[in-house]
Amino acid sequence: MNQTFIILGYGIPKNFFKDDNYRFYLNMVFNKIWDISSLSNSKPLIIATGGKTDCFKPYKRTEAQEIIKYLKILANRSFVKAKTKSWKFIPENKSLSSLENIIFCKKLLEKIPDHGKINIFCEQTRVPRVTKIANKLLKGSFKIIPMDFDVTSNRYHDPEFINKKEQTELKHIKWALQSPENLKKHHQVFKEKMDFLRKEGTKNHPEAVKKWWEMKLKEFNV
Repeated sequence: MNQTFIILGYGIPKNFFKDDNYRFYLNMVFNKIWDISSLSNSKPLIIATGGKTDCFKPYKRTEAQEIIKYLKILANRSFVKAKTKSWKFIPENKSLSSLENIIFCKKLLEKIPDHGKINIFCEQTRVPRVTKIANKLLKGSFKIIPMDFDVTSNRYHDPEFINKKEQTELKHIKWALQSPENLKKHHQVFKEKMDFLRKEGTKNHPEAVKKWWEMKLKEFNV
């Protein structure tokens, strides 16, 4: 049975290979893909999803391209490449949000009728949100694989703040799915988020993300 793996991106550090969070995340993702595809004797299709969220000039990198670059280095090691040479990588370079991650991956999968079971990797606190989006948009079997990889201050916010943020974003997602016009506005909101984060600079990125969410929580209650 074929297996598809969707890897949700989470921003773009200056150097993926020196960033503890991304290294931890993608190393675990690689091992999970290895184990699942080995047990099912399948040739995995791997979709890395995430657009231009680079906060370092000239802002040209995408999450998807950087994720695939990292995973290909892991896959090219001499002691694994006999199996990983059959792995297929596809970038999804347009999305700026969890909702767009799934929307654009769905469009890719619609062109691959034999993609098989879908496995989605995401950060642990976002599992309920991603599950609801996938239930709404994806057809067929899928599995959410949570990854508790974040050791920045974002991981240790007050649980009440995290819950409020997640519930508010779910309300916004429900609103965005009501019409193409709302989806365009949803994209614009997250484009504005990137403009805000770039102006704030990269010195204290986690705090800038929190600041943006604090500004937007009331506005997202549409």
